[in-house]
Amino acid sequence: MTMERILRAMGDVMAERGTDKAGINAVADRAGVNKVLIYRYFGGWNGLLEAYVQRGFFLSMFNEKFLDSVPNNLAPEARSKAWSEYTIQFMREFRSRKSSQELIRWEMSNGGTELARRLADFRDQSYSNMVSKLAPYSDFDPTAITSLMVAAVTHIVLTSDQRDHIGDIDLRSDAGWERLEKAIRRIYSSLSIALERENTKQVE
Repeated sequence: MTMERILRAMGDVMAERGTDKAGINAVADRAGVNKVLIYRYFGGWNGLLEAYVQRGFFLSMFNEKFLDSVPNNLAPEARSKAWSEYTIQFMREFRSRKSSQELIRWEMSNGGTELARRLADFRDQSYSNMVSKLAPYSDFDPTAITSLMVAAVTHIVLTSDQRDHIGDIDLRSDAGWERLEKAIRRIYSSLSIALERENTKQVE
């Protein structure tokens, strides 16, 4: 499909050049289409960027199909596990997508623009939808917890290009990232236990 080919070409160009140096001409050349098609489908560069994020090319979990794949009415303990796996999948996919990393770097430098705000708002709404479906205890501000975890993962992935280690964690090895994944599971598991105990005390 032509639209999908254009969006994939967009990711390739951003990964190679960075978002600042990418452009419609480069994307059209990579996709093998006339740039008029890009304007017709997306309205221009801003529309192309928004489509890239909203259709799951930034990360698959920002696609409605991902949310629909999560079962409804999970028990608290199952929701806690799913919550941690969501964070781990976020980290794995973000690590693997250079284009997504470049887009976040662009947003960090252009956060005052209307486009950057719209892209951030879309992701924030995706987080909110996921929290509403997965967070085991809605009374304990899961949005703040998720925000902290996502921010930490984003920072570690972005800085892994410039540094080999964080503490004694080797960011150049699979073993190092496996340690981080294990830590994420432990955090959510411990959090679930603590919140469950707190919830039980309040009931008593």
